[in-house]
Amino acid sequence: MPIHYYVTIVFILIGSYLLFALKPKKIGSYTLPSDISISIIIPARNESKRIQPLLKSLLPYKSDVEIIVVDDHSEDDTKAVVTSFGFQVIQPKKRPKAWKGKPWALDQGVLSASGDILIFLDADTIILKNGIEALLHTFLKTKTPLSVQPYHLMKRPIERLSVFFNVLVVMAANTYTIFKHKLTPRAFFGPTQVMLKKDYLDFARDPSVTNQVLEDIYLGQSFLKHGKNIRSIIGKGIVSFRMYPDGFHDMLSGFGKNFANGAIAIGMIQAILLSLWISAPYASINILVTAWISGELLLIPILIYVIFGLQLYIFSRHIGNFKPTIILLYPLHALFFLYVFIYSFFRIYVFKNNVWKGRSV
Repeated sequence: MPIHYYVTIVFILIGSYLLFALKPKKIGSYTLPSDISISIIIPARNESKRIQPLLKSLLPYKSDVEIIVVDDHSEDDTKAVVTSFGFQVIQPKKRPKAWKGKPWALDQGVLSASGDILIFLDADTIILKNGIEALLHTFLKTKTPLSVQPYHLMKRPIERLSVFFNVLVVMAANTYTIFKHKLTPRAFFGPTQVMLKKDYLDFARDPSVTNQVLEDIYLGQSFLKHGKNIRSIIGKGIVSFRMYPDGFHDMLSGFGKNFANGAIAIGMIQAILLSLWISAPYASINILVTAWISGELLLIPILIYVIFGLQLYIFSRHIGNFKPTIILLYPLHALFFLYVFIYSFFRIYVFKNNVWKGRSV
């Protein structure tokens, strides 16, 4: 068997190492603690079309939990939509130059919050039944800052092109490796977070966090740098989201923004491991195509191709509602990932033009 076959198998095994223990948390029947004050903070900019499912999911908590939506100077009717549900809306003061938009919106929400425990939710998330109770139950076990990557609920086939981005985000956390109990988590997911208000005030206002587009990653680093542990889990059964429902251009801009602005901040070793694993689909495709063109025996190339597809599906089904067709069709997803990589590189580093929701990031 040629050496590049063995190399590709090693790349695939790296993925099995990174997500060896990937498994959703079992959700029990929990109740809200009566002795702790809780504030939910939702930053929102031009989210009138996306925020309504979240607001509906929070209606059962309206009388028990403080819920604050920070309308970050939206140019649509986000504020009117939120007030129609009866939730509190605030607008942040003028943003200092040293702060990016989302960190500043979150900070303004925190300064208005009265709760001892803070739950941060992105506007496109949806809390599932008993979800807030499950978040608090998980958090209160250790009171360690907790981040949750929501279950990606997609409705159109084109949205499933996102599979490699979804899997890489979870891999980057370093939470589900073979040695999950011995290794330090490396990433702090952004869409859903739970922490003590004191921890936010102590660590989240650090300049290393406030001036970052991917403030979630740098917040995790700030916690770790100051000796504070972090936890990261996947949100199946707790919280879901639909990342980019408006189609291809929305996905391209969103993934490009995130990919180009600090995904490598997870650390060199983790970045190398992720880079090796993401090489596996391209290597698998190359082996199959090369063998077919040269007339070689196809059994082993087909086997390697299918093994990677199975691995990708096993991982992705815990992260979002990806379909088994991904086992054979993953070259389409790999092409999309490569396209976004090239697009974001030129947009950020060559043309220096990266705009998201009307702001340069």
